[in-house]
Amino acid sequence: MNRRTAVIALAVAGLASPVVAGGAADATTPPIRIVKIHYGQSGTNLDTEYIVVKNTTSKDRFISGWKMVSAPSTDNQYYVFPSTLVRHGQTVTLYTGKGTNVAGKRYWGSTTPRWDNAGDKAILRNKAGSVVDVCQYAGGGTVAYC
Repeated sequence: MNRRTAVIALAVAGLASPVVAGGAADATTPPIRIVKIHYGQSGTNLDTEYIVVKNTTSKDRFISGWKMVSAPSTDNQYYVFPSTLVRHGQTVTLYTGKGTNVAGKRYWGSTTPRWDNAGDKAILRNKAGSVVDVCQYAGGGTVAYC
């Protein structure tokens, strides 16, 4: 299933709603989207495991209170973005390990991996809980581009 089909399926199922802040969102490209998951960490360094989200719009967007979920959500593997501004056309990288949050970098603070090397699904939810974007990969490598 490609990204467009997945977004349409979620919308039809009532699981996704357009995110509009300062302009209309293209139904096939979420305003904030998951663009990369580096799931193959190097040794025990959890900061080599990360996920990247990108603001695809021409306006700056706040994603404070948004949630990144490593599915299934029943295992309680999720991160809530603190006060976070994603400038237009820019990215924010969420590292699995520990560090100091700065512009463009956030840290999950986990002591264990969050992205399964054999395949996983990342779900980005807005503050209201609506699905904004989903990226699923089958594993077998180290990086998934969404």
